[in-house]
Amino acid sequence: MIKLKNKKVIITGATSMIGRSVIKSLRQRGSIMQPIFHEDLDLMNYEQTRDLFIDMKPDYCIHLAGYNGNIKFNSLYPAEIFHRTSTMGLNVLKACIDSRILKTVSVLSSCGYKAGDQPLKEEEFLNGEPDESTEAHAYGKRDLLIYSKLLHKQYGETFVCALFNTTYGPHDNFDLNKTKVVGSLIKKFVDAVDEGDKLVECWGSGKPKRELIFCDDVAEGIVQTLEKYDNTQLPLNLGFDQDVTIKELSEKIAELVGFSGDIKWDLSRSDGQMRKILDSSRMKKEGIILNQTSLNDGLQKTIEWYRLNKGIIK
Repeated sequence: MIKLKNKKVIITGATSMIGRSVIKSLRQRGSIMQPIFHEDLDLMNYEQTRDLFIDMKPDYCIHLAGYNGNIKFNSLYPAEIFHRTSTMGLNVLKACIDSRILKTVSVLSSCGYKAGDQPLKEEEFLNGEPDESTEAHAYGKRDLLIYSKLLHKQYGETFVCALFNTTYGPHDNFDLNKTKVVGSLIKKFVDAVDEGDKLVECWGSGKPKRELIFCDDVAEGIVQTLEKYDNTQLPLNLGFDQDVTIKELSEKIAELVGFSGDIKWDLSRSDGQMRKILDSSRMKKEGIILNQTSLNDGLQKTIEWYRLNKGIIK
């Protein structure tokens, strides 16, 4: 097991919801955080990325940065999503080799799995075609796993990957063009209450199920993956084997924010993948233990953060 106290850890995507939570977990271990911010470095530029990594002399890297959004965003910009996600990932991993980083954890996306038997097992991650609604991001993240395996094969350094389902929490993205299901629903219902609206429109049928994980819980799993997981051939699922329908989630958020109006389901909008739950048995065998924030508590924390910050966030 890696001891992270006084070790330097680069974190890409550091300003994201998950990035902030990862930094919090690392701080609790006494690590020396080296966050990478958009304004300081363009990860699309390999030379800049390599030079900064070499200057920072990190021991480890956690790669979180990516480029994606919700179903609408994915349908509008599939080529851009694939190009940016793949290029950033390849640049970061090559920079890790050039700067002699000892171990790298890359975060994949559960959308990389094909729609099929549930729960989803790590051995199946590269098999079959992912759902069309998320294929651009899915293929970009598959590239990251493949390159990680090939770098280990050629250079011997440890490159591992972890993935999880829908994450939510404070500092989530609440832009309706990009945010995922929890952020979208919280924004819609909170704004409806604040503006006195009596109807909220939600996309699809509400029947799909989603496995939700609070940002602090998944961040702890990512850091424990750095500490404990050394399988360079298979990614690691992080999760709880539990899911909820989007209809149930909508009703719960409506109740928590005090919305008493009607919910309309727009059946002309795509449901996306109907179910996506991860098999977490490998995680448990590796001794990785996640906190499990209850859905009520996690949603309440996220709602409170959005209410406090809705006037200043983009």
